[in-house]
Amino acid sequence: MPRVSVIIPTYNRADLLPRAVQSVFAQSLADFELIIVDDASTDNTEAIVAGFSDPRVRYFKHSTNRYAAGARNTGLEEAVGEFIAFLDSDDKWLPHKLADQVAQLDEAGPDWVAGYTGALVNMKGGVNERSETRPEYQGDVLPDYLLGRFTIWTPTFIFRRDVLHAVGLFDASLIRGEDVDFYLRVLQQGKLACLTEPAVELFIDVEKGIADLSAECDRQLLNKHRALIEAQGRFTASYIRAYYAFRQGERYLIENRVAQGVGAVSKALATNPFLPPKRYASMLFKLLRACLSKRAGPERGSR
Repeated sequence: MPRVSVIIPTYNRADLLPRAVQSVFAQSLADFELIIVDDASTDNTEAIVAGFSDPRVRYFKHSTNRYAAGARNTGLEEAVGEFIAFLDSDDKWLPHKLADQVAQLDEAGPDWVAGYTGALVNMKGGVNERSETRPEYQGDVLPDYLLGRFTIWTPTFIFRRDVLHAVGLFDASLIRGEDVDFYLRVLQQGKLACLTEPAVELFIDVEKGIADLSAECDRQLLNKHRALIEAQGRFTASYIRAYYAFRQGERYLIENRVAQGVGAVSKALATNPFLPPKRYASMLFKLLRACLSKRAGPERGSR
């Protein structure tokens, strides 16, 4: 049994996949299996994978597209490692990532069911094109995660495979937010370990035209975890709902949909106005940029 099962879901990224795979091969911890799940790609992904001669690679291809949750679920069903880690096919790991996380969880003990790391973030189309995340939250962090106080990027995450019997697979009904849903279930099983130093490099394109889809997925997520949210207390529950509404407003503003953005932010303020000042500063910047964009050209609607 390998110590780690690495799962890379991919779709039409034959040009980027080798970078991700090579970053796995370069890990200082070599005791892993690499499961590549091809989510019905129409490019030459299969030929690219065939070129990897490493016996630790296992390749599975879907006949139809099942999106991120479905692809990761195929990997989870095939994984046999003690730990499971995800890597997106357009990102890469730094060489110490797996070794440091496995050592940390080995030392911490079984009550610590998962871990995450800092990251180097390349944001194409964003305000800050290159930045770093250096998280510090660890331990019993479920309330903090619900409150949006920190982010878990999927390629930074690792967890003990034996928690799967309690949490189950990814929710394939969620086109977006399936990762948040999964983390919420994992964090109810034990403690989260944190490595503050970046161990992953992320390459992200700021998506446009997804605000309506994101709003629907957020509604599904909040409804699914309503009991958990309400159990945090009345004020905290209202804060969580306000956080999601505020974030939705920011998504609309990114798409220059000013009326919808202001409406969502107003809903957040009415639900709970005590969000961090930096959220308001970020929103005001997005609002100003959206208003200027509307004056400069036609509004870009949702798809």
